[in-house]
Amino acid sequence: MDKTPDAESQSLGRAPIESAEKLRTALRHGVFFLRRLDNTRELTSQQISLMSMLTDGGVRMTTIAANLGVRTPTATQSVDRLMKAGLVERRPDPADARAVLVKLTRRGHNVIAAEDRHRNEVVAEVLARLDDKELAALDAAMPVLEKLASPLGGMTGEHQPRPGARGD
Repeated sequence: MDKTPDAESQSLGRAPIESAEKLRTALRHGVFFLRRLDNTRELTSQQISLMSMLTDGGVRMTTIAANLGVRTPTATQSVDRLMKAGLVERRPDPADARAVLVKLTRRGHNVIAAEDRHRNEVVAEVLARLDDKELAALDAAMPVLEKLASPLGGMTGEHQPRPGARGD
């Protein structure tokens, strides 16, 4: 029996395209939910997303743009606004003299940590509405979701998003 992912999915009685549609819909609504948290906050969801990708160190502008699903000039404008607020800084990339890395400042680290705490508290309030079985199902799904959310999201080769390309 063929054990390719597609054949395995078919043997389980489901088509990967159906799962893809359900996942994209759930993630889209999750993004909408998280964006609604911004109504009373100082930073926008895009600014928080940008700052969150910098917590482990410097990131190139092209990577920021790709991760945000915007073009590089748009990402540059977002970084400029955060620089004016003293939350990020540009530093030369030691691996490539032509490139710069965007990094969080000390203030930026403090601000994103406070935002993360606030958002975790709000999401925890929503999760408290789930029963034990639903919460266990969510916890069980986390390893798969984390794998899909990894830097490549399980994608290789021609399926990787192009820097500056727009996506869902």
